[in-house]
Amino acid sequence: MRRSALLVAVALLAGCGGGGSSEQTLYSGPDWSVTLDHGKAAVHHLVNGKWVVDHSRDVKIEILGPRTGQLTSNPPQVAITMHSKTPIIESFLWVDGNRLFEKGGGTATNYTLYGAPTVLTPGTHTAVGYARTAFGGSAVAWTFQLPKNG
Repeated sequence: MRRSALLVAVALLAGCGGGGSSEQTLYSGPDWSVTLDHGKAAVHHLVNGKWVVDHSRDVKIEILGPRTGQLTSNPPQVAITMHSKTPIIESFLWVDGNRLFEKGGGTATNYTLYGAPTVLTPGTHTAVGYARTAFGGSAVAWTFQLPKNG
């Protein structure tokens, strides 16, 4: 009996033998989290003790730069603009899973957020922008390119 319980525990820890998830948790707060999985960002909200994906789109996020697929300078300035009907109370930026030191400005419902990572290696990089109100949030993920000589 002990051996079968141990095998079940090992199988669960190993992801039940199949490929596993590439999901990366970028942010985990008491009631909100942000994940990145296969290039798609998702906002999760704790509701009645269960984590659910927030599809509210309570915050509209527009990518300001670098544009998707754009060849850009190194280090790049990463920026988004956010719009909502109620005050935005939390927002972050990441590049390749690392949170940026952000700056920004605007109003509580119309805000621009930007930051720059340290120098990155040439190639493709993934940026994620996130913002939420008290009731719902949004996250976007996109890629940009850094040249070999830049």
